[in-house]
Amino acid sequence: MNQRISDLGERGLIRRLRGKFPCLCGIGDDSAVLPGIQCPVVTTDSFFEGTHFHRWWAQPRILGRRLLEAALSDIAAMGARAEWFFTALSINPSIEVDWIEGFYRGLTEREDVTLAGGETVRGERLGITITVIGEGEERDTLLRRSSLRPGDNLWISGLLGRALGAPEKLEKVGGLLGEDLKPCSCLLSSEELEQLRAFLQPRAELELGIKLRKMGVRCAIDISDGLFSEAEHLSLESGVNTVLEIDETIFFDSVKDKPLTASAAGEDYVLLFGAPVELDFSSVGCLKIGRAETGNGEVTVFLKGERVSIGAIGYDHMEV
Repeated sequence: MNQRISDLGERGLIRRLRGKFPCLCGIGDDSAVLPGIQCPVVTTDSFFEGTHFHRWWAQPRILGRRLLEAALSDIAAMGARAEWFFTALSINPSIEVDWIEGFYRGLTEREDVTLAGGETVRGERLGITITVIGEGEERDTLLRRSSLRPGDNLWISGLLGRALGAPEKLEKVGGLLGEDLKPCSCLLSSEELEQLRAFLQPRAELELGIKLRKMGVRCAIDISDGLFSEAEHLSLESGVNTVLEIDETIFFDSVKDKPLTASAAGEDYVLLFGAPVELDFSSVGCLKIGRAETGNGEVTVFLKGERVSIGAIGYDHMEV
């Protein structure tokens, strides 16, 4: 019979995790003691089973890493360097110990950011809040939503649409299995499988964010709630209009026939950024998708050269 969290208790679980993961050996005091930070950059994200993920989607290591990358993406959007993170875990005692160990394996496998502490409480469903602390160095050069200027070009750092229909496709095949994320059945096309693997394995653009900052970029946001929603954030915060020019080349093959809904799906965790026209980022895999113009916060979308109206612009956490 598999051991459950209730068999260990809170302290037993913490001892078990510290024994399994050497990086947790520094955890044990009431508070973490961190080295001096010149310019702290801090973000917090919460994720709950049934709302943001399901345990059957993939093995626990994949899910733990996925949630960490989602939190780190906010640090990347500032052009900062991630240093430490903290976890507040809500857990039902009936969950198996092996599952939690796998989950923490995913949370702790990045070598460039350290789990420095956290909290564990009993809850009806699994949930985790991740707080990341980064080093921003020079405050005035951080990437900000309010720094887009008329005439700037708009770029994205990767393909969009990985979340569109992903939960339904995962349910159709019962999740993806093993380290290679293989489907349980042959009900997925190769294009759909590529999309689901990208959905389950995002990578926060930390290195790129720092590189953009050094190249003179001053405005960025990560695409977590959808391209249209993030473009609106930039427009409103900067007091400009944004013009998006999209076509099928910016989407995963499995969703390129639904460009507008794919643009609003969110959870891509790539960067949307603005830069002066003399800067070109195609050599680092980025795609130009529009420009900023003088205005008061409006978003205009052209699809294959024709202006289109957009309905829902992205994910809303409070929508019912």
